[in-house]
Amino acid sequence: MRRVLVARGGALSPFSGLGGTHERFVGLLTSGDIDGYSLADMLEYPEAGNSLTRACRRWSSHPKRVAKAAGKGHADLLHITDQEQAHLVPKNCPIPVVVFVHDMFHLVPTIVDSGKEMVEVGDHNPSRMRRFDMKKLRNGLGRANLFVCNSPSTAEIISRIFPEIPAVSVPYCIDLDLYDPHKNLRPKPDWVSDGKMDLLIVGSEEPRKRLDFAIEAVALLPDEIRLQVTIHKIGAESSATSRMQLEELAVACEVELNWLGRMEQEDLYAAYQHTDGLLFPSCAEGFGLPAVEALAAGSWSFIADFPAHNMHLPEGCCLPKYDRQAWADAIEKKFHKRQDIDEESLQLAQRYSNESFTTSMAKAWDGLFE
Repeated sequence: MRRVLVARGGALSPFSGLGGTHERFVGLLTSGDIDGYSLADMLEYPEAGNSLTRACRRWSSHPKRVAKAAGKGHADLLHITDQEQAHLVPKNCPIPVVVFVHDMFHLVPTIVDSGKEMVEVGDHNPSRMRRFDMKKLRNGLGRANLFVCNSPSTAEIISRIFPEIPAVSVPYCIDLDLYDPHKNLRPKPDWVSDGKMDLLIVGSEEPRKRLDFAIEAVALLPDEIRLQVTIHKIGAESSATSRMQLEELAVACEVELNWLGRMEQEDLYAAYQHTDGLLFPSCAEGFGLPAVEALAAGSWSFIADFPAHNMHLPEGCCLPKYDRQAWADAIEKKFHKRQDIDEESLQLAQRYSNESFTTSMAKAWDGLFE
């Protein structure tokens, strides 16, 4: 049984993206689900404190603590759970170091054509302090022995930057039973209509998410169908201005938009289970979790054919990036073939089971000792 030392920086909320995946990973390791590996220790620190205190922890005291723990001989492997903590990779570490890479947006900012405008992804004008931080992150990544990435596209990007360091793709897992309508059916939300087509959009309204594209695609439906369709937007808003602009667009397009905002996890399960499908037109994602969550709830998704979320669904569900009419046509077909539970979606979701993740993770780690 090999012992794994797990490290991250500040203890992020389990309700955040990075915080949630960290908690699930540690839980699987603690419970012995990753065959041949056990948890030696988990190092983190509270997020509290003023800016100076947090900076000292991030760049000085915590990296020293991680390096000391890695050198004690009590662990066989150091695993850092996201790329934003890569500065924790010790110099001349006596044990192999793995960094789980969720995306490269901030370390490798890019510009993506949304079909309407060029959208900046990542921070193109970082502050002086952030530039200092990113230099430490890049140096830390260069000291790693293995990158485990959440998608093939992320693995491809980081392999171009660090060609000498192996990179493998191990997609996230989710607790499928919590979403499964056969096993854990939640009560129907009161905002879900009877008879109409209820479509979800889950996430922020940053430009890369292209909510305007989804609204404009629904607007192209025949009037008799469009009037029976409601888009429900779930997720904390980026700004009041962006919300107002999208609501004004929906009014101008005569599309019903129900802005629900942030939602508790239990309510999100119910939303996926009781609505007709998910629209995911984003042009830049590190993974695209909502598409997987919809599958696990027995629903369907239409996603834009961009990486990395286009890896989740078969042909027919990955729609042309810029063709609103193609999206309208696909939605219209679904309108006439609605069903309570999509069994094919539930089957596809098995690729993101705990078992699939833990088997792949153990295989990736094993390669460091062969």
